[in-house]
Amino acid sequence: MTKVESLISFLTQVEVDKIAPNRFRLRELDEAIVKELIESIKANGLLQPIIVRPIDNLRYELVFGLHRLEAVKRLGLKFIPAVIVSVSEEEAFLMNVVENLQRNIKINPIMEAQGYKNLIAKGWTIHEIALKIGKSDSYVYERLRLLDKLHPIIQKKLLSRACKTAITPSHAERLTLINDKRQQLELAKLIEEKHLSLHQLERLTRKIQQFSLPKNCLCVKCPNYPCKLFKKFKEI
Repeated sequence: MTKVESLISFLTQVEVDKIAPNRFRLRELDEAIVKELIESIKANGLLQPIIVRPIDNLRYELVFGLHRLEAVKRLGLKFIPAVIVSVSEEEAFLMNVVENLQRNIKINPIMEAQGYKNLIAKGWTIHEIALKIGKSDSYVYERLRLLDKLHPIIQKKLLSRACKTAITPSHAERLTLINDKRQQLELAKLIEEKHLSLHQLERLTRKIQQFSLPKNCLCVKCPNYPCKLFKKFKEI
């Protein structure tokens, strides 16, 4: 089996009960999207098939189409139009990443990183992964740092509600540059309370890294970020 298999696919009707969820769930279920799809399917049918891959002769694994599948389930339909693709688990994961990145859809950065870590364990290099998803090597490397350097509490927060927290993947990647895990937690709290932009967080972390700051003061003499912005950030 090569790392990048030839894509063999065909369209058919698949029994809903025979489709297992994807191991690497990159997106959370959005109830608003599901409800919209239910109404659309009632009116027009399902216009776009889901993508699945065969696990064995009887079962399939979802590659992408989470919300479409959920809508069909709630409507009580027994079959769903699906494109069956003959790909490995690793290739299915990468297809899922590419699909979401191309559509500019937020995906769970921790699950994404775990997927990359799994690929590396199976012999992939960071460069090969980057080429496959159309990103730079540094993009993949920064995602992997989330698993190695980010405080477990922040990881859990991103894992459980990646699209509901003010902490974005870019925020999280910046936090990994702070070695003190306690400082990471304080900064994460500040991001959520003050809705700090990435630029503000970058300035703040640079100050933490470069200076021995006075007690209860993180902004030193910066005119753009007055002290009151960080009043809840206690002595570090």
